[in-house]
Amino acid sequence: MPLVLTDWWNSDSTYLAGTDPYRYGNTNGKRMTGAGTKHCRTEDKPFLTGVKMSSLCVDSILANGRGQYRRLPSEKETGFEFSVLEEYLVSQTSNRVQLKTIHAGFEHPILIRPTDDRKLIINAADGRRILPREGDGIFMGVGETLNIEVDFPLEEQRLELLAEIIFEGVGKKARHYENPFVKITFVRDSAIYGSKIENRLIAAFPESEARYPSIFAADNEVEDKILLNCPAKKVGKITCVTVVDFKRDPEYESLLEKTPPSINEEPDRVIDLNMNFAVGAAINGIEFKYPEMPFFDGPNSAGITICSEKALKTGGHCTQILEVEKGELIEFRVTAAENLLNIVRRWQWTYHAIHLHGYEFVVTDIGFGRANQTTGFIEGLHPAISCKDDQIKCNRAEFDEEIFTSQRSNRDDHILKNTVLVPAMGFVTFRIRADNPGIWPFHCHQLFHNYEGMAVALFVKDRDENKPFSYLPKNMPRCHHYHPKNIAIDEEPIRQNSSSGITASTLFLFIFLIL
Repeated sequence: MPLVLTDWWNSDSTYLAGTDPYRYGNTNGKRMTGAGTKHCRTEDKPFLTGVKMSSLCVDSILANGRGQYRRLPSEKETGFEFSVLEEYLVSQTSNRVQLKTIHAGFEHPILIRPTDDRKLIINAADGRRILPREGDGIFMGVGETLNIEVDFPLEEQRLELLAEIIFEGVGKKARHYENPFVKITFVRDSAIYGSKIENRLIAAFPESEARYPSIFAADNEVEDKILLNCPAKKVGKITCVTVVDFKRDPEYESLLEKTPPSINEEPDRVIDLNMNFAVGAAINGIEFKYPEMPFFDGPNSAGITICSEKALKTGGHCTQILEVEKGELIEFRVTAAENLLNIVRRWQWTYHAIHLHGYEFVVTDIGFGRANQTTGFIEGLHPAISCKDDQIKCNRAEFDEEIFTSQRSNRDDHILKNTVLVPAMGFVTFRIRADNPGIWPFHCHQLFHNYEGMAVALFVKDRDENKPFSYLPKNMPRCHHYHPKNIAIDEEPIRQNSSSGITASTLFLFIFLIL
């Protein structure tokens, strides 16, 4: 069953933009101060390993577009409004359910878990099969997709799962029973046959909606619990299975069109990228300024703001483009580092769901921030990374090669991904073979980070054929220059086995470049 999960606010986008807590820096030459601190109380915000997952609060989680609205604690009455939910109907003979799960939300990672003691299994990630791993809950970052299987024994008539906000809480103010969540319920129905699944609408009343204690609650027995796809070593007493603990399925791997990049091959280029909020949401201290037109002419296109040498060194607001050569083996080292001397930045340490368009990458290593041995809370940077200069902003991070090399994995069966979570005060490294020329967005998938500028453009340069730009007709209509009376194209695009006019592939490319 396809399962699309999203986070949801009982607010319109204008209000959310106005309360965006990340808009406190010097953005595009203007002081744009959001009212994020007024959006909700600190104790209502989600934490993991003592690190704030977001500076925003969310009102609900939706499963396939439906959920329950949670009244805020500041309102006179708490609990749920009346709502309409879905139940999913399965046959009397089904003994396992597979969820093709997509996190299509905006801001918050989501925890998926059963309401009882049954286990969940992951057997595919971002569209690629992996060797199955079993756990008690599954962590999903924004933009990730996972295949999740759960047993549904024939003697049971009902199966319930929860999708909820990660909520570790802070101190004595943590209220584990107020997590925004949605219940995903499967019920057997004699009218359903085979592997078919149907749904029906049901009424959900506040007084009938049972609450479930958080998996992190102190009174829960968590010694033997396992979280899958977790961006930490441990969460309290709960053991984590991370993205680098997963392995590719060797049977499926033989069907791949090309061999994934190897960990044992020396990369042609290493690219260091640091994500933080020192100048607003930025990468290497630069808030990405999206171009006003498509990249018709590569990095020299009109409508982009070229990064000056000063901006590349000290930060700024421009269209940051990373150039690599077609065919190169690229290793990305992505950090979420802050300078420890910057005390006021402590509450901006966080995790980032990074996403690269046009490629699958092999995640080779993950490193976590230095944790307190007693509480497990993150207190500093992973020992292999440090701020590159003494700037309080920590625009860039650098690696201690000796520590990094001594700790890095030497396995060559890591999984392919297109989205991965970078741990707070830690790092993720991954590799691609730059064989798909063009200009590709690389960004944080959390919307409020992204639109503030936590993005770059990866330009895979094709010196031989200048693809994909060589496919564009010379006089192809362009954004900001389109005129209905001037749509004739007098130059044929480069293509094979076609007659005349614009081919479907060229039209698709045109649309892609616009998007």
